[in-house]
Amino acid sequence: MTVFAKDPASTLDYSFDWSGWLIPGETIDSNVWSIGPAGAGAASIVVGSESESADTRAVLVTGGTAGNRYRLSCRIVTNGGRTNERSATLRVMEV
Repeated sequence: MTVFAKDPASTLDYSFDWSGWLIPGETIDSNVWSIGPAGAGAASIVVGSESESADTRAVLVTGGTAGNRYRLSCRIVTNGGRTNERSATLRVMEV
């Protein structure tokens, strides 16, 4: 899993590219973003506005508590009924 350093004061975009996974003619019908863990400090990090291109999904993330790690995940469903989920770890620290 990929790990990114994030300052608590920054708002950054994170994206996942599914072009290498999708089969020819397949498109992404829907996606859902989540961030965890739920519990102490989870409310301090926020998933914001989303953007997309044909095979890529992106989201803005703001906040977080220094010293905490969060798992950012995006789950997609394709027009062929296949699903996939990708995740990255956000390590919040004063950068």
